[in-house]
Amino acid sequence: MKYSYKVALVTKMLSCVPDLGWTWDALYKAELNSKKPKSLSEEELQTLFDNKISNIIGIFNDKLDDKMYIIFNSEDNENLGVTQTVKALVLSRLRASENYKSIIKTSLFFMAQPRNAYEAFNQLMKTSNKIWEIAGDTSRGRNFYSKRLILAGVYSSTLAYWLAKETRSIDESEDFLDKRLDDVKNFGKISKQSIEVFERTKQELRSMLRKNI
Repeated sequence: MKYSYKVALVTKMLSCVPDLGWTWDALYKAELNSKKPKSLSEEELQTLFDNKISNIIGIFNDKLDDKMYIIFNSEDNENLGVTQTVKALVLSRLRASENYKSIIKTSLFFMAQPRNAYEAFNQLMKTSNKIWEIAGDTSRGRNFYSKRLILAGVYSSTLAYWLAKETRSIDESEDFLDKRLDDVKNFGKISKQSIEVFERTKQELRSMLRKNI
C-alpha cells in the first residue's frame, strides 16, 4: 500500500492518541473514522505497519521532518553559515512540533521502553541526518557520523528542555539551544565529546519523562 496512505492514516490517528495512546486501537479508530467504503481490519492495519507501533511513530516523525523543511524554506535562511543553518533547522523542527507537544511526550515515553531502543535511536539519527543534508553537509567517514551524533544530542536535549514545561516557548528554548551549540562549536571534532553530549541527553530525556509523563 502506498506510503502516502500510511501518512494520511497516521495523521488521522493523531486525534485519537490523546485518549487511546500510541495503540492499535487508536489506529483502528482512525481507519473507521476515515469513512471509506471498506475499512481495513485491525489485523490488516497491524500488518500494514509490520506489527510495530514504533513504525507508526516513525512516520509521524517523518511528517514533522517534512514540515521542518517547509518552515525552514519559508523563512529567510539563505545566507546563513553552517552553525546558524543548523540552529534555524532545529528551531524549525520545534515549530513543526508546536501543535503536538503532548503527543510527542507520549511518543517519547513509548520509545523509551528498552524494546524500542534501536528504533528510537534510528529515528533520532534520521532527523539529525535530515538536518545535515538540508544544511548541505558533504562530510564522509568519521566526521559524517560524529556530526550526526553530536547534533542528535543537541537537538534531543533542546527538545527535552522545550517539552519539560508546557508553557515554555520556542524563544526560551532558543537560548538553551545557543548554549548547547556553543558547547560543540566544532561539530567534526569528536568521539569522546559526542558520546558525552549524547549520554547527557539521555539522562535529560529520562528525567523529563519521569517528571512529565
